[in-house]
Amino acid sequence: MPVLDFTEIAPAHEGAQRDQFELFARDVLEAFGFEILKGPDRGPDAGRDLIVRERRTGVGGTTILDWLVSCKHKAHSGNAVFESDDRNLRDRIETHNCQGIIAFYSTVPSSTLATHFTSLEQKYPVLILDAERIESQLLAGPKGRVVAARYFPRSYPKWIAGSQYAQTPTPPRPLPITDRFFMRVPHTNLAEAKAEAEARGVPVLAVAYDPDHSSRSQLDYCLGCFMGWETTKRLVDQHFVAAVGPISDPDFRHIVPEDDPLEECRLVILDGNVTIRSESVYANSGEGRRRVLSAIESAKSSRKDKL
Repeated sequence: MPVLDFTEIAPAHEGAQRDQFELFARDVLEAFGFEILKGPDRGPDAGRDLIVRERRTGVGGTTILDWLVSCKHKAHSGNAVFESDDRNLRDRIETHNCQGIIAFYSTVPSSTLATHFTSLEQKYPVLILDAERIESQLLAGPKGRVVAARYFPRSYPKWIAGSQYAQTPTPPRPLPITDRFFMRVPHTNLAEAKAEAEARGVPVLAVAYDPDHSSRSQLDYCLGCFMGWETTKRLVDQHFVAAVGPISDPDFRHIVPEDDPLEECRLVILDGNVTIRSESVYANSGEGRRRVLSAIESAKSSRKDKL
């Protein structure tokens, strides 16, 4: 069942925010790894909303594939995208010198349009990104969650809260330590973590470690104990955006005091560019929960002071 409400994105072709769905498509495709060659603009576009580039690397080298992107936002009506809504597919691909087409829809293509896409695939690659597929890929990783937080300010926080109690199968192999002790995969890019945090209106909980330390600043042990309680995981998931990274990354190096040798990994709570809390990760589950609760209250007080 869908969890992101696409009606939170303004209707296309009307109002001051009529370009929002195309901007959303641009940000989604960029998060998925495409390079944006031509972004959204107003005026005649000869049947293209965006043009993006995909680089495929394999044994034989790198292949470049330019995609024409056709955006159709019909979530407000709930209707499928019909053939009359997305015409002349082949001509539009060739007009813009592209090798394939991405159908970026907030609903689904009609059966007739889907048949046309099937026929088109005999000559051109076709990628259909409907609401369900967009949602599943957005929520699968940190980069996508940044975009989801920005464009779905109501339904995304509801998903964050609801998914904490979802039943997930036991993984077939041990997860990386930074996945095991958070409800979802943490960010490894601090700037992206800050972007999601800003969109959600919560602080960043960052953990920095020394990658050259024999035990990565005791990351497995300290973070494992600190985040050992299920209640702590849920508190962090609800009230923070988590990020874990090495000090070889300048952004993580910047938040660690110069006099900290990082014998233990460091916990830093950031509200924008303001540091609310900075200390070594305490290797105790009970103390971990207490300190997370304290950080939540500190963050609330910090935000009240700004008002």
